[in-house]
Amino acid sequence: MKNREDATAFFGQVTASTTHEIQNVLAIIKENAGLMEDFILMNPDNSPDPNSSGLMENITKCIGKIKGQAYRGVDLTSGLNAFAHTTDMVCAPVNINEITQKLIFLTKRLFAQKGIEVVLTDCEQSPSIETDPVIFQKVLWNCLECLIETLNLKTNIIVNILNSEAGKGIEFCFEDSIQDNGDFNRKLSGSAKWNDLEKNCKKISLTPHPITRDLPGIRILLDRTL
Repeated sequence: MKNREDATAFFGQVTASTTHEIQNVLAIIKENAGLMEDFILMNPDNSPDPNSSGLMENITKCIGKIKGQAYRGVDLTSGLNAFAHTTDMVCAPVNINEITQKLIFLTKRLFAQKGIEVVLTDCEQSPSIETDPVIFQKVLWNCLECLIETLNLKTNIIVNILNSEAGKGIEFCFEDSIQDNGDFNRKLSGSAKWNDLEKNCKKISLTPHPITRDLPGIRILLDRTL
């Protein structure tokens, strides 16, 4: 459990962001339910009204928004529940694509506040790893923090799951190229966020590697062949 001691703040950030999103869901449902009530009160006796078609259209739109937000609320609560249960075991099989997808979904609001979208590319056959799910998620979070805060660029981040004969792993890359990859590498390797990433990787026997090609980023290898 000692390796998990620094995960408290991370769990707090994710939980706070998700509960805020759930509050947004409930606020939208409440607003649209109130609108429906107002529309119905406008015509309490169901009397003929030349604008009745428009009234039903507005009510239908409200119902659609309520249904959509209800489904979103279910996804948020089920995702948060699964996130909480990653603390159940110190070592467990982890599907890289699934755990990355869930973390990105739960933390979407935090990146949106910085004007950045994190996009996970499709992966039909994701690799798995036996590891500590909590620390592995902290590693994923550290990678995103490093890229977002190192250069403070307003560019989206693309996440690729690597699973081929050449090797297995995950990489985080800027969507757009930058002017000086060497400067990026120096800032990245000298940052406090990179130090945090290296420490958490070391706890579960992984190693982060800067990517200094056209689209710079960070790669985490599950094996040494790539």
